[in-house]
Formats: sequence, C-alpha cells, structure tokens
Amino acid sequence: MFFRPTSTTRQMKNSQPLGNFTILDFSQAWAAPIASMMMADLGADVVKVEAPVLGDQVRQWTRTDLNGLSPYYLAANRNKRSIVIDLKRPEGRALALDLSAKADVLLENFRPGVMDRMGLSYAQVQQRNERIVYCSVSGYGADGPLSGRAAYDLMIQAEAGLLSVTGQEEGPLVKLGVPIADVMSANIAAFTILGALLGRERSGKGQHLDISMLEVATTTMAYLLVDYELSGKKAKPMGSANQLLAPYQVYETRTTPMVIGVLSELHWLAFCKAIEKADLAKDSRFSVAALRVANLAALNAIIIPVFRERAAQEWQPIFEGAGIACGFVNDVQAVLSHPQHLSRGFFDQLEVAGRQFRLPGAPWKLEGRSLPVRPPHHGEQTAEVLGEWLGMSASGIDQLFRSGVVATNDVKETPNV
Repeated sequence: MFFRPTSTTRQMKNSQPLGNFTILDFSQAWAAPIASMMMADLGADVVKVEAPVLGDQVRQWTRTDLNGLSPYYLAANRNKRSIVIDLKRPEGRALALDLSAKADVLLENFRPGVMDRMGLSYAQVQQRNERIVYCSVSGYGADGPLSGRAAYDLMIQAEAGLLSVTGQEEGPLVKLGVPIADVMSANIAAFTILGALLGRERSGKGQHLDISMLEVATTTMAYLLVDYELSGKKAKPMGSANQLLAPYQVYETRTTPMVIGVLSELHWLAFCKAIEKADLAKDSRFSVAALRVANLAALNAIIIPVFRERAAQEWQPIFEGAGIACGFVNDVQAVLSHPQHLSRGFFDQLEVAGRQFRLPGAPWKLEGRSLPVRPPHHGEQTAEVLGEWLGMSASGIDQLFRSGVVATNDVKETPNV
C-alpha cells in the first residue's frame, strides 16, 4: 500500500509521544538519518534539509538493476519531509537559520567546523533559539587530533578495534557485514536527544550534544578492553566463537547451520546430556568455561561430528528442551519470512516508483503508531514546510524558487526518490 503525508497522517503523528516536536535534519548517509527516522517513527515532524541537484549522498548508493532506487536511502528516511536549500548561498543559510529558530532539535553530521562556516553553529543557532537541542554526530567528535578526519562505518570499525577481532582465526580481517557503527551511533544520538529534551523541561534551555562514532563503536569492545587491562591478553579473531565462553559459536548440521550458546556450567551439563555425550561433563579439559575456551579445538573435534548427524530442525527442540539457547543462521530471504517477525507485524511495506518492498519497522510497540509514509522525493515538501514553519506566503515562496535558493523535485514515483 502506498502512503503520502496528509493532514490525517499528521494528526495521527501528533497523537504519538514526539508528535509536538520538530526536528531540522541536516544529516546524510546513515549514522544520523537513522536517528531522525526513529524520532519520526515516534511522531516527530522531521524536515530533511538537502542540497540542490543530488541531495543526500545515499540517494546515489544503488546498483544498476535497481533503476536508481537506493536501498540505503529507502531504509533510513521513512516518515520524513524533504526541503532543498542551497546552503552555499547567503540567502539559503539565512533561511536555514530561520527554520532552526522554529525547531526543537537540529541534527547534523558534517565534519566539525562545517556548520560553523555556514553560519549555523550551535552558538549562532542558540542566539535565535535558546531551547534548541543541537546534536552533532561525527566520526571522531568535535575536538581532538582526529576531529577533522573523514569517517564512514568501515573506518570506525577499524579504528575502534572491531576489525581486529572479526574474522576467522589466522585468516584475513573482515568487517561486520552491516554498518554497525552507523546504526549504534544513530541509536545513541536518538537516546541522547530524548534525554536532552527531557532535561529542557526542567531547565528551559537546550544544549549541544557531541556524538563520536569512534566512542560509540569502542563501547562494543568494552569487555575485551577490560579483559586486556586485567590479563594483558589481546583479543583476536575467532570466527563465530567467543573469547570467554564455549561452546558459543556456529556449528554445521546436516542442513542449516545453527548457533549454540552455553553460558554457565549448568548449561554445560545440560548440553552434554542433550548431545548424548555425558562423559564430556567429566572431562577435566572442559570442566569450566575458561578451560573449554583454552581447549576449544579439542572440544570442537568431539562435538562437530555430533552436530552433523542431525538436521538443525531436529536439534532445535532438543536444545530448547534442555534450556540451551540456539538459533538458525538465516540469510536475508529467511529473515524476511521469519515467523517471529511475521507474527508481530514487524515489517513495513512501502511502494516507490512502482516497486513494492518490505523494510524493518520500528523495533518497539506503542499504541497508535501511524501507517508508515514512504521516504520523500528530493525537496518534495519544500513549499509545504516553508509555509507551515515560517508562515511564508505563496508569492514569497515562489520568489525563493525563482531565485534558486530553494528547489523541489516532486516528481511522481520516479527513481532516485
């Protein structure tokens, strides 16, 4: 089903937790746009500010067989409105400053200093709007020796140490298959923005939030860093295995690979019984987790052939009956048909350029969630936002269009939305 923003959908958004909040979103790519999408899912009016011609760079991140549609863009921009402003022109920067005076939140992920040079720094915006919650997401943070360095998810995974512990033992290093640093930074940004909005209720004033993707990604390494501090041992790639727990990894079965998690000694005893290898529980090499990790090769030599004797679908009820955590290794097709997702109605369905597709919905359950609105065309709501937020007349808006300060590309269901 295909949805466009209407007065009805706007009223439905207003009934949601963030329905009375406005967010001016200058962000691109993934780390920050996902944060604003999460807040849009909660009812906030998110206005995405884009440059003329190309707009958000991820609109061009696609494949030749997708006819210009970008999975990156479509996955991170539902429930928003798009306005095109030429921020290279003084009139465009002045217009953006006027919009910021009406916003509850300003979100941006340029390199530190870019917003300052455009006359849109926190100090400049705060002079017009002392209640603004101004969130900056950058690769390395607003200060420090690397603050001006360009950063994308791969660079952050490398710098934060994630690549050093990902991959097969003695094999080449690999990145995680999804942009985890981007997604986690988005979650932290959204969480921090909401905290600042709550704080504003007491103080009456906003503040500047400085989110470092490097710091966010480094938090995922916490237990490995503490382990090194305590033991002096550097974590290394272990495939799907764990540095402190075993068995805790992927195992091949007669059919689908599956994952097993043994997290306590009681689990270990139950596991040995479940695979009909009770003698393992008496083997001193495997009596506690630390020894099982140290002797993982010997342990796997025993249990890998056992796993291959049965199908994953046979093992699952056996392990679950024994209280052992387990799961299948699903590919993207299996995830889209996952019975748990389907039973909870997790996926949203949208239509763009005549193509229907599903995408993950909001990962929470709240009463009264409105139907999802497809990501906006480039500059689709430029005139609408200028009229609503700034009270501009039609003639005033037309003049901005004629001068090239603002633009729109409200084409009907064409690629490169």
